[in-house]
Amino acid sequence: MNRSAAAVANAFFLFVGVAGLIIQIASGVPGFPDIPPGPFILGITGILVLTLSARFRWVLFLGIVAPVFILVGALLEGSFRARLADVGDFGPFVGTALLIGGVIAAAVSGVVAVSRAYRRVAAR
Repeated sequence: MNRSAAAVANAFFLFVGVAGLIIQIASGVPGFPDIPPGPFILGITGILVLTLSARFRWVLFLGIVAPVFILVGALLEGSFRARLADVGDFGPFVGTALLIGGVIAAAVSGVVAVSRAYRRVAAR
């Protein structure tokens, strides 16, 4: 069984979210812990989806849970709105746009990957 295009897209968008977080950290956005968990959560999930989803369909659920977890955290924390509103502060703006866009796209493509993987099984 091969990885689906939706699973590859899910991993790609998880990595986009990681890039966004790294850009935010590098550009000096305040409030990040010394070792921020977000890049590890999204990055490891992306690796797992790419390497294991063809064999273990349940891994695809991680591709939904991880970005939703990060998105809920961003919504609860709330400072991303100000960074998206300030286009002039380029690094934080781009990093935040990549993060939020990446986790939303990852969650959507994760849902598509799960639905396609389990629809194929039900059709057998």
